[in-house]
Amino acid sequence: MDSERFLIMSVIVIGGNPGTGKTMIAAELSKKLELPVVQLGTIAEENGCIREHDDQRSSNVIDEDCLVEAIHNLFYENDEDFIIEGHYVDLVPSRKVKEIIILRTHPDVLRERLLERGYDKAKVNENVEAEVMGVCQMDAIFSFGEDAVYEIDTTSISVDECVNTIIEILGSNKKPEHIDWMDLLEEQGILEDYISL
Repeated sequence: MDSERFLIMSVIVIGGNPGTGKTMIAAELSKKLELPVVQLGTIAEENGCIREHDDQRSSNVIDEDCLVEAIHNLFYENDEDFIIEGHYVDLVPSRKVKEIIILRTHPDVLRERLLERGYDKAKVNENVEAEVMGVCQMDAIFSFGEDAVYEIDTTSISVDECVNTIIEILGSNKKPEHIDWMDLLEEQGILEDYISL
């Protein structure tokens, strides 16, 4: 790959908890921008970065060092911009990120979506709690900085509306807005229903 091209190549990162719409939205954004999508879970599988399967949590345990190396290799092997989608967005090298979008969904709606997928109750609760606490948001902000992380509430918008919002973000200097489910649920007096003690 041309070293000058590597210096200007960048990626759009779409992250969030399971059930927030990452895969569908990344696929539609890919069509509109004519950019390929790379899924972090697939990169982990193809590069032997899965240490084990945690049966209790119904999820894979990732070797983060292995995945970081695989992502770095992906950057060196590609000479075009692309979209990265997945749950481990904080492992993507920040110097190559054009925009990072974290998809958020109201905890009630997220719970419904995950139950429809057949997730067991413990996994649903774990993911809903992570959404309430903003785990993906906080990880992204820690890695990329607060001004670089855009959040979109996918609770009641269509895939097209979300994609159009992302495209607007890409072409602007719009200041990111952040979503705080904890404050909202606390105001409603129901935060304790979502956070295990």
